[in-house]
Amino acid sequence: MNITYISIPLGLLLLAVPAYLVFTYDRLSCRKLALDVVRMLVQLSLMGGALFLLYRFDSFWLSLLWLLLLVVAAAFMLVSRARLRSRVLFFPACAGMFCSVLAVSAYVILAVFRPETPLSVRWWVPVTGALMAHVLTTNIHAIRTYFDCLRQDSLAYYTLLGNGAPRRQALAPYIARALKSLTVPAAASLSAMGLFVLPMLLSGLLLGGLKPVEAVFVFMVLVFASLLASVASLFLTIWIADRRAFTHEGRLADIFTAD
Repeated sequence: MNITYISIPLGLLLLAVPAYLVFTYDRLSCRKLALDVVRMLVQLSLMGGALFLLYRFDSFWLSLLWLLLLVVAAAFMLVSRARLRSRVLFFPACAGMFCSVLAVSAYVILAVFRPETPLSVRWWVPVTGALMAHVLTTNIHAIRTYFDCLRQDSLAYYTLLGNGAPRRQALAPYIARALKSLTVPAAASLSAMGLFVLPMLLSGLLLGGLKPVEAVFVFMVLVFASLLASVASLFLTIWIADRRAFTHEGRLADIFTAD
């Protein structure tokens, strides 16, 4: 692939037709489109600079630091969008995402891919980044579903507790709802991948030089790994947040922020 300085404006030229149509038919959205494009370009530039340094030094410890930074940023976003108090969810979300993504990434790289340089940034940064993106998008809705169901439908929970059921058993229906809110959209997206629909990640693997069979295998492994990391992160986050989310008597604490 031969990317030169002229390639950048030629690539940006692809936005000309959509920008013209938006400006012609919906001028109110034109400013928002421009701001979103500028924000995206700034973020991609910062990301590109960080990845350039990571690949240049090629240190496994820098890969872990990169993952930790991603986890902290994702935890802030998760707490904000789930509308829960940070003292309750921030540390559990960090621990759940970091442990699950690190463990699943290690299995994928060391046991499945088995590269000649298993600690290279080339492997850890793309794999952990792909898993983190999926974990964040799925866990926001799942964790919000879990605590919302507890708040809005707490009668069943307190009834089971009052009848002598262990708290784990009383929480099981709510965990099941959260798990369903995570897995059902993921399964739907998998089933929507038709024979003639080429996902963007798979396209990137092909453009990166992998053979078609290798690209399909890597894509399949990353999809399954993303699902595993999301489920593991959800359960770890709920388990670690348990002490902060409930009082000693088993009642749901004041964990919600103002909507």
